[in-house]
Amino acid sequence: MIALAVCTYRRPDYLERLLRAFAQLRLPLRDAVPEAAVFIIVDNDGNDPAVPDLVASYAAHLAGPVEYIIEREPGISAARNAAFGAARRLGADWLAMLDDDEWPPEHWLEALLAERDRSGASVVGGPVRPVFPEDRPKLSRLARFWSVEREYIYGKPFVFCTCNFLIGMAAVAFLGDQPFNPAFGITGGGDTVFFRQLFDAGVAMSWSEDAWISEEIPASRASVDWLRKRRYRMGNAAVRWERDAPVAGDIGSVLRTAAIILRLPVYPLFSREKSDLMLAWLLEFDKLRGRLAAQFGSVYSEYARGDAGAGMGVGIGAGKPCR
Repeated sequence: MIALAVCTYRRPDYLERLLRAFAQLRLPLRDAVPEAAVFIIVDNDGNDPAVPDLVASYAAHLAGPVEYIIEREPGISAARNAAFGAARRLGADWLAMLDDDEWPPEHWLEALLAERDRSGASVVGGPVRPVFPEDRPKLSRLARFWSVEREYIYGKPFVFCTCNFLIGMAAVAFLGDQPFNPAFGITGGGDTVFFRQLFDAGVAMSWSEDAWISEEIPASRASVDWLRKRRYRMGNAAVRWERDAPVAGDIGSVLRTAAIILRLPVYPLFSREKSDLMLAWLLEFDKLRGRLAAQFGSVYSEYARGDAGAGMGVGIGAGKPCR
């Protein structure tokens, strides 16, 4: 059985769009019968009664039962752990996950599973394509700075974020009941720690260009200023994930930071970016600033908020139905 999971936080309009896309999703056939599926919606808030009503309204239109879970512990790590816990409890063999501000085409799950079958990998990732506000058409030329694309570590495919991936539940069992480190719950970067642990353990990863999904880029994120803040946060979190989840062959966070400092003056010579070198250099500079702050103990908490509480689960009948 395949579980399809999404973590959501106070974005019911986005969640409804995703549920509509789930209703159109094609499930792959096995022996002429559609794969068994369950849909897991983790609400990392629980204070809006419209959200469970929304999920219930789509349950009858989906191709499998819906599990709606309220996880009141703040932070994306808690929400992701709740999703994985539900998948284990429901007996899922595989789990596919995306964020609530994204939506897949009809063939998305078929493409992920086809790459799984082709490669034999336990983790399969796919691209994320940004969709900008209509009044920001010029940003389309810079879409790659917002997108999620294929990555490698030491020449091997590396899936690094939970916004679009498929995983075999057996591959993550060694990480226990909380595969996502709570220490990264409000800072971001916990998904990269998760995947680095899998990579270092030898879990095979692959990539499907056909398994793309779309991501809403709201006006608040559709700017170079936001890109710079995100790159700073990524640099800040990178130091922590290099320390907490080292991969064989790593040189260590301090040496890596020093290497980035030395490379920065000649960064255009090494960058894969060819058409917007100045912007690429500026973002690399912001990443370095984030790394240096982390080296001196400063932690950037992008998702900090003041609420707290305990998680709970609620089942919602049968049918078909995070960063």
